[in-house]
Amino acid sequence: MNQQRLGLLFMAPVALFLLVGFVSPIVIVGWYSLMEPRSFELTTVFTLANYRTAFTEGYEAPFFWSLGGAAVTTLTCLLLAWPTARILHALAGRGAAVITALIAAPIFISESVRLFGMSLFLMPGGGILAGTLRTLFDVNIGSVLNTKLGVYLGLVYVHFPFVLFPVLLGVALIPPDRIDAARDLGASRWQVLREIELPLALPGLVIGGLLAFVLCIGANAEAAILGGQTVTVLTRAIEQRFSYAQDWPMGAALTILVIAMTAVFVFPALARLDLNRLIRR
Repeated sequence: MNQQRLGLLFMAPVALFLLVGFVSPIVIVGWYSLMEPRSFELTTVFTLANYRTAFTEGYEAPFFWSLGGAAVTTLTCLLLAWPTARILHALAGRGAAVITALIAAPIFISESVRLFGMSLFLMPGGGILAGTLRTLFDVNIGSVLNTKLGVYLGLVYVHFPFVLFPVLLGVALIPPDRIDAARDLGASRWQVLREIELPLALPGLVIGGLLAFVLCIGANAEAAILGGQTVTVLTRAIEQRFSYAQDWPMGAALTILVIAMTAVFVFPALARLDLNRLIRR
């Protein structure tokens, strides 16, 4: 048996698992999205009424917040992760492991627990942030909790580690001799960044950005815990359709739109990845 056949044989169980656990639910949700509103059974009578409702009855704000919030959070995390990754890479063997562990540690704690802890930090009056500023600098600030800014800070706080480590991998792909050669030839710091560092680190940047973007689109806890009623994200609207409103076709239509919206950004980004180069083959 040649290697290609052997590879297909080993791939078959994984393909079957993905077909049953990933493709089948999407097909069922897509079918439900074409059913009559508030129906609970699959039929052969299809309609686009649920999709028309999604674009005409007030779902623009959740769509805008989910997409815009994910984009801004992803950009912020990338801007913060780049210098952090450069510093950690430069400090390799000199305390970088401790700093990396401290950054990664919150990942192993429940997201809700972290967000409730952050709500105590942002709480007005008796919160840690407000109390510290008042005690040390005699500065009184307004409430950050239950605002859009609070939700944004929570999104960055939760998703930053998911961006940092792929970016750190991308920084590790940059050969130091190329940077030295460019500087010897008179390249400025901006030229080195634009022409050498960013293109070579692009796989890590793309992976980190995709992780943050996809996770942010589906984020719900940040808005619920830190935003109160100020922000309604699309996942919250989907949950309400499936539960309180008992309108499964509408919830399914919103779900399909989220999947399509994610695919529009994810697949072009994945097309730019050179996996062979990423794994150094």
